[in-house]
Amino acid sequence: MVAFIHKLINTKQGVLVLPRVDTLDLVKLPEPDVRAESVTQLLPIGTALITDDGVYRYAKCGGVAVTIGKLLQQAAVGDATWIKDVAVEAVAAVGDTSVTITTPTGGLTANQLKDGHLFVNDCGTSTGEGAVYKIKSHPAAAAAASCVITLVDPIEVALTTSSEVGLRANPYDGVIVSPTTPTGVPVGVVNHSSFTAGYYAWIKTKGIVALLTNGTVVVGKKCVAGLTTAGSVDTMALTEGTPNTGSDQAEVGVVMNVGATTEYSLVKIDLDPSW
Repeated sequence: MVAFIHKLINTKQGVLVLPRVDTLDLVKLPEPDVRAESVTQLLPIGTALITDDGVYRYAKCGGVAVTIGKLLQQAAVGDATWIKDVAVEAVAAVGDTSVTITTPTGGLTANQLKDGHLFVNDCGTSTGEGAVYKIKSHPAAAAAASCVITLVDPIEVALTTSSEVGLRANPYDGVIVSPTTPTGVPVGVVNHSSFTAGYYAWIKTKGIVALLTNGTVVVGKKCVAGLTTAGSVDTMALTEGTPNTGSDQAEVGVVMNVGATTEYSLVKIDLDPSW
């Protein structure tokens, strides 16, 4: 079994938390700069940086540039057939570190799902449903072909050919401006002047940011992903009752200073899954 590296590294800007990887040249790691972007990848996507003013994640921009102060969402799922019910072609015993699937419609490019997740959504009459595994690697595969998904951690409950799984890419790979019709979850905020399409940079996931505002937000109240202006936040509408009713948008943070609609408000965001 591969011994994965999981490192905490002190830097001038804060503490780097590297995801578990099996090969990484620690000597060549660059000093992080949360205001810069690059056309080349310098760190594993999803690397965290904990600083005195918040948490950042190393991300790749999707196909459209996004400017500072816009809310970001993970990339939309690659194909609807990835979401669930992907067939498992062979038994995966407890302790195995791979799962063989029937590749969904659209096929897969090599490592398209690297550092993403495979989850077990159905097992028929068997056990194992509800397990989630981080994806280490996989080869390219055409639609309907067999594809071996190699995992970071070993299988905990055996899978059979009755098992079905779902797939999702790394949430920081190919981030997009948060759309008015959600296709994923909010993951952070653009932290520098413009995040160029296809480039790599740090996005802020926890701490204080200025965010594009739609409508009237309220100091001390929660705000949510905007449904009428892409990349914005709306106030969290809530009507007290039994039960309470109101907004079902994804929560982003708490408003500190109010900006007018179409302007920017100061918001304490809380979007990081780990901190």
